[in-house]
Amino acid sequence: MQDPITLKSGSELQVSIAPFAAGNRLLKTVAKELSAVEFNMDFGEIDLSKISTKDINTLKNAVFRLLQSDDVEKSVMECMRRCLYNGQSIQPNTFESESARQDYLPVAWEVMKANLLPFFSGLALPSSVSEKPSSNVQKSE
Repeated sequence: MQDPITLKSGSELQVSIAPFAAGNRLLKTVAKELSAVEFNMDFGEIDLSKISTKDINTLKNAVFRLLQSDDVEKSVMECMRRCLYNGQSIQPNTFESESARQDYLPVAWEVMKANLLPFFSGLALPSSVSEKPSSNVQKSE
């Protein structure tokens, strides 16, 4: 179980990684849903002050696609079963009360991050590749 996260509401979330099968199902479900979104963004330089309307629309489409997917919801809920919300196991009725609903999306986001990031941590993505110094670089004495 990861260290507890204090949500903006003051509630506490403890995230545990779901079994491989549940995490992999979430990965496939998110990939399937996002494959329907056309990404035309320039990821070269991420500067929010220079983000275009087209980029905002692409992000909106991706987020809304995930939010409206019953399959994503089922996969996330399956991963939530091993997590604790205010010390209690997350169940289908955990977010039934009006006061808990504000935590649903932040909890879903944290659970998704915890369960999806391990699949990508071994990939050589630009942000995860460390450059090795060339062999002809002189060492300072």
